[in-house]
Amino acid sequence: MKFGLREIVFVGLLLGTLGASWFFVFRPKRAQNKAMLAEIATRQEKLRKLNQATGSIGDLKAEVESLRKAIRFFRSKLPSEEQMDQVLREVWRLALANRLNAKSIRTLPLRDEQTLTDPAGPYAEQPISMKLEGPFEGFYGFLLALEAQPRIMRVREMKITKLARAPEGHMRAECKMSVFFERSRGG
Repeated sequence: MKFGLREIVFVGLLLGTLGASWFFVFRPKRAQNKAMLAEIATRQEKLRKLNQATGSIGDLKAEVESLRKAIRFFRSKLPSEEQMDQVLREVWRLALANRLNAKSIRTLPLRDEQTLTDPAGPYAEQPISMKLEGPFEGFYGFLLALEAQPRIMRVREMKITKLARAPEGHMRAECKMSVFFERSRGG
């Protein structure tokens, strides 16, 4: 086969077409594909973060429900304001049941620096002062019985002294404690 000017021009045109198509078609498409792959990677990262955030929302829903159950549980442990006299009678009964002589069980005025509750909130605490005498074992049983009560109570102060003219093991206890309650809705 003989290569003439016509064949050389034809091969040159073919090579020029191939070079021009690489320069004008394949190179821009390659750059466009790289840009699209980068955008896909960015969107996949955003989607991964969104899925992660959505997953934590499910955890938050479970957490909110568990906190609601805890609130219901603690509300069941709070007497209403009207039931405070029953709580005091129950404390008195527990003292007598544990062979303690209840010298006094009375409510105290609430001072703001001592409270754990919000004055404007739905819950409050009532400080109580108790003076009890009797055997230490009875006092220990009394404290265990208080702890087993379905009420939320906090012992704030406790002073125990030995009785001078009493059998061995007898003592006097002066306690200050708080009983938490739910305020009346009407006031």
